[in-house]
Amino acid sequence: MKKYLFVIALLALVIFASGCTQNSLTNQTSNSSNSYSVGGISFNYPEDWVVTSITRGNQSFVSVTDAQSAQTNNTRGDSLIIAKAPKSANRTLETIANQITQTNANATNSTVNIAGISATQFTQTGTQNGTQIESKLIYFEKNSIIYTLQLIAIGNTIQSQQQYFDIITNSLKVQ
Repeated sequence: MKKYLFVIALLALVIFASGCTQNSLTNQTSNSSNSYSVGGISFNYPEDWVVTSITRGNQSFVSVTDAQSAQTNNTRGDSLIIAKAPKSANRTLETIANQITQTNANATNSTVNIAGISATQFTQTGTQNGTQIESKLIYFEKNSIIYTLQLIAIGNTIQSQQQYFDIITNSLKVQ
């Protein structure tokens, strides 16, 4: 399962990493705020979660993690990663779908509504060293920008943590 989560995360980064030039790193702890709004992405998040964002050129990555994930170096806990990049000949919804299905034969897919847009969602579950891992990858396009969201629950189920993920996904707005 670790291989599959690594492949999904790596795939998302590879898809969005081409053409990176400038770097900007922002850390916010949720103790002082429960909302995030930078670079055309805005959402609310649980008060005790931590937000880290990276902007490289015209691409953005936002990671939102719970305290358990931060304390255990991501070996347990919950996180949500948002990536934003312009659509290109090599980066389309179709290429993302093809790459996911080629590397994750056991993933199931469905359609969800996020940020007022119909999006594709791939769900995968498994174990790593006896620890349960669940992952959802959601992707959609708006105004020639491709967005991906990856929800990860390590040692928990996404369903048991859904109330926290819902705070983010239900409030997500993109330009």
